[in-house]
Amino acid sequence: MTLDRFINRPVLSTVISIVIVILGVLGLTSLPIVQYPDIAPPTVQVSTTYTGANAQTVLNSVIAPLEEQINGVENMDYMSSTATNTGSATITITFKMGTNPDMAAVNVQNRVAKAQGLLPSEVTQVGVITQKRQNSMLMIFSVSDGEDLYDNAFIENYAKINIIPQIQRVKGVGDAMVMGADYSMRIWLNPEKMAEYHLMPSDISGVLAEQNIEAAPGNIGERENQTFQYTLRYKGRLSQVPEFEEMVIKANPDGTIIRLKDVARVELGRMSYAFSGKVNGHKSVTCMVSQMAGSNATEIVQDCEKLLNEAQKTLPQGMKITVAQNVNDFLFASIHEVIKTLIEAFILVFIVVYIFLQDMRSTIIPSIAIPVALIGTFFALYVIGFSINLLTLSAMVLAIAIVVDDAIVVVEGVHAKLDQGYTSARKASIDAMRELGSAIVSITLVMMAVFIPVSFMSGTAGVFYRQFGLTMAIAIGFSALNALTLSPALCAILLKPHKAHGEEDESLKERMGKAYKAAGQTMYQRYAESIGRILHPSITLILVVISIIGLIFGGFNFSSHPVITVLLSIVAILAFIGLTTKKFQNAFETKFENILKSYKKKVLKFIQRPMLSLGVVGVSIVALIWLMNITPTTMVPSEDTGTIMGVVTMAPGTSQDRTEAYLNKVDSLVRSCPSVEVSTIVSGYSFIGGQGPSYGSFIIKLKDWEERSLKESSTVIFANLFLRSRDVFKDAQVLFFQPPMITGYGVTNGFTFNLQDRTGGDLNKFYNVAQQFLSDLQKRPEIESAQTTFNTNFPEYMIDIDAAKCKRAGLSPRDILTTLQGYYGGLYASNFNRFGKIYRVMIQGEQADRANLETLYKIKVRNGSEMAPITEFMTIKPAYGPDNINRFNMYTSMAVNGNPATGYTSGQAIKAIEEVAAESLPQGYSFEFSGQTREEQQNSGSTTAIVFVLCFVFIYLLLSAQYESYLLPFAVLLSVPFGLAGSFLFIQGMGAINNVVPILGEAANNIYVQIALIMLMGLLAKNAILIVEFALDRRKMGMSISWAAVLGAGARLRPILMTSLAMIIGLLPLMFSFGVGANANRSLGTTAIGGMLIGMICQIFIVPSLFVIFQYLQEKVKPMTWDDIEDNFEAHSDIEQYSK
Repeated sequence: MTLDRFINRPVLSTVISIVIVILGVLGLTSLPIVQYPDIAPPTVQVSTTYTGANAQTVLNSVIAPLEEQINGVENMDYMSSTATNTGSATITITFKMGTNPDMAAVNVQNRVAKAQGLLPSEVTQVGVITQKRQNSMLMIFSVSDGEDLYDNAFIENYAKINIIPQIQRVKGVGDAMVMGADYSMRIWLNPEKMAEYHLMPSDISGVLAEQNIEAAPGNIGERENQTFQYTLRYKGRLSQVPEFEEMVIKANPDGTIIRLKDVARVELGRMSYAFSGKVNGHKSVTCMVSQMAGSNATEIVQDCEKLLNEAQKTLPQGMKITVAQNVNDFLFASIHEVIKTLIEAFILVFIVVYIFLQDMRSTIIPSIAIPVALIGTFFALYVIGFSINLLTLSAMVLAIAIVVDDAIVVVEGVHAKLDQGYTSARKASIDAMRELGSAIVSITLVMMAVFIPVSFMSGTAGVFYRQFGLTMAIAIGFSALNALTLSPALCAILLKPHKAHGEEDESLKERMGKAYKAAGQTMYQRYAESIGRILHPSITLILVVISIIGLIFGGFNFSSHPVITVLLSIVAILAFIGLTTKKFQNAFETKFENILKSYKKKVLKFIQRPMLSLGVVGVSIVALIWLMNITPTTMVPSEDTGTIMGVVTMAPGTSQDRTEAYLNKVDSLVRSCPSVEVSTIVSGYSFIGGQGPSYGSFIIKLKDWEERSLKESSTVIFANLFLRSRDVFKDAQVLFFQPPMITGYGVTNGFTFNLQDRTGGDLNKFYNVAQQFLSDLQKRPEIESAQTTFNTNFPEYMIDIDAAKCKRAGLSPRDILTTLQGYYGGLYASNFNRFGKIYRVMIQGEQADRANLETLYKIKVRNGSEMAPITEFMTIKPAYGPDNINRFNMYTSMAVNGNPATGYTSGQAIKAIEEVAAESLPQGYSFEFSGQTREEQQNSGSTTAIVFVLCFVFIYLLLSAQYESYLLPFAVLLSVPFGLAGSFLFIQGMGAINNVVPILGEAANNIYVQIALIMLMGLLAKNAILIVEFALDRRKMGMSISWAAVLGAGARLRPILMTSLAMIIGLLPLMFSFGVGANANRSLGTTAIGGMLIGMICQIFIVPSLFVIFQYLQEKVKPMTWDDIEDNFEAHSDIEQYSK
């Protein structure tokens, strides 16, 4: 390949790189920043309320007709629903990845419209809401009263009137769910007064419908030649408590008037008293912000933060806004860590390259390649619509060690020409590129080819692969472009040949300039040599190692430990001086020459024992398969996000007052932990159990990562809280968990599945089956906890109405039930306007008049002209039932949430669940995974295997085309399993160390490991290609196959060691990462370093032998054609010595 143009025109080469950098900077400033790309599938939620209804009634009358119409909507994946005793109905439809969320919402809305006629009038009056949203929260904030000056109703409605509407207007916000209630005009009925005046709740509701209305009376004087025209205006809906109190209920013939205040107490209260909240012990209202599918989570949170900061300035005295969870905190902390790792990797790569090249000019050339390739990648990411996220940034870190490879190969190739006696750096660069051009193109195509199959993967794993893989492929492409243009041009300019005899005399000015420069170099050299006499090469190497270790483990941090930083800085300076001395450079060259001689002898031994080489390959393949099978799997590793969630489930039937008292006790335990910054309580709501008086939830915000030690990670705190609460709180179920790593997959980071009753049988039987299943599941060592909040033991009273008595009294069962609803359940009777909003008017009996069963005897119904006790027409008996009923894909279900045990992964937990289900679940009962667990279960196994096979196929086809051979590519491909096996070996090793010292994370085959493995396939193939390419060139010149392999391997040993060690040492900060995002970084680093180290060691010995085997077979099929060696005079001596 001729690349003379770029060497002869260095300005053109530099302009190309400058343009790439400028475009990259423009792309960098324009790219959005998110934690992960749009990974979670779109979801649409349908919700409504049937006031006063229990869970079974809501299920039968609301959920069932809606689900029948919604089921099968276009691109639906699965559907779940919840009916509660508070009257709420919620249906969540999850669609397949890639579905347009707007069209999904429209399609669901059309299906809901079909079911409107089948719903109760109370439901249609309230309305059925359809909205697109994600299942997990982007942000949780609370408005609290730090000085205890206000009541809950004021705090809740201040937030709803002044803050929540603005939050809902933020672009991308799908929902802002407030754990509180709107204002409501509460009409508290007195049953005794109502009976005295022969009134029923339906009478009050009718009066409200008649008198609390808006009207349009019209105009006076319209177009009748009048001077003025007047608008008739009715006072409209009432808005003040006195106005409602004065409403006329009945006007008697004797002139007496019965007003609403005569039979009821009227107050401006809350529409529902089911929720309450506290922040650090003070009254509060909590809001949970979720996003629309396809929106930018980072921008949403930033806009919400700006809005809340402005709102904070105008809050009433004593009130403040507290953010309990914010996904941006983890995102930006993670990005900070990745950028720091990026800088550390660059420094380490620079050190390794300098040690090998021993020349600052030569080191600068590959160092320039790094920023050019990485910055240029941002422009390509912008063009294809990607974002700056943890995946693309992690790809950049790995790419540092890869993009420098091509430039190193170029510099080393030009140096080899200069060592052979070239007197012109330009001529050496031209000849080196003629030799290396095809190898660079081949390596680049192979490296990019391994990422082509991943771009066709679907689902969450496909998004991960695509974002990571294409980022790597683009960076590698820019690296190759740089290696073919800028690097050889810089070599021709910067590198200096050895001075030849008889060189032309120079002018006086040139000689003076050189003398001045030589004097400066001599002074520095003498100083360095004086240090070098003290610093033995081995001491220099030790100082370099100490400096690298200090850099990896954060030793250069003056604010944290100034003394250590100063000492390490002195060590680093001494190490650098030692590296620049002739003593070290000569010792290094001598040592390398000895290694090279020994290496050639060992390679020859492997070539002479082909069966040994094939045996080693076979062992590596078997080891790879075995290690893959014993390594547990998981989707993404858990990270310390700085937030812990908790739920409390009290005994069935527990009142909300008792639940709140219990939540305060748990809150005291939580706040006793020194790492907790904010503890937020929500009473009446459970993240995993739904709504009800016996539920409560916690949002625990931990202190900043820098303020916590390794022993105070969220995993350790979460485990301690779980164990302590289990020991202290015996009469309640207390569960703590971490939020999910991927937003949009629910609220838990553990596993989630749904037990299903496909028989349609009794709920009590289903509950017993579920309890037995969970008991068997918790016996498995892989399971830390597995719990469901479903319980059929909530106390109820079953009402049986005597229809015959009702008929004789001129009543209907509906009259009885409407009266009960009016006193106990509550009736939504009308609306009123206030504070610029519309609120509901609710009718209900006084709380004291519905405190127990005996209060029923006060309730009377109108029997003609008399009032009869309602108990005459019905019987009541105690019963038990659930407070929440769930359905999953139209089957009655129980949602189960849990966590894998310490030392086990979610993949192992999934396998345990499948095994226990196969053994324990009776016929007619099944289970289905949901959320992130469903995605992990669907994408494990065969899909990943297919991707790896396709990568191998692509590499094979490219190499076959390159070598014009279907056999020779196997010399490259059969060397790849060494590195892959090495990766799993290192993963297992890190897991074993973690079992002793639990700070390095669990051994797991997660999505980051799989991405690194795909990258390794290209890198390992690259090393093998370098050896095969040079061996094949020498074979074509006439050398024997064996010596061509030996000398080709020897010629490429230095660049292979240089590039491999640059990658290994450059990624050490990833492997030993701690703090934010550490588990993902360690997965990448461990996999890449283990695979590269083991793979490189095995490849440099086995690949030459494999080349001999397959080249011999190839020549049996197709005889070798010899190249003209006239232009390769430097190889004459080798050819004469090692030819046949």
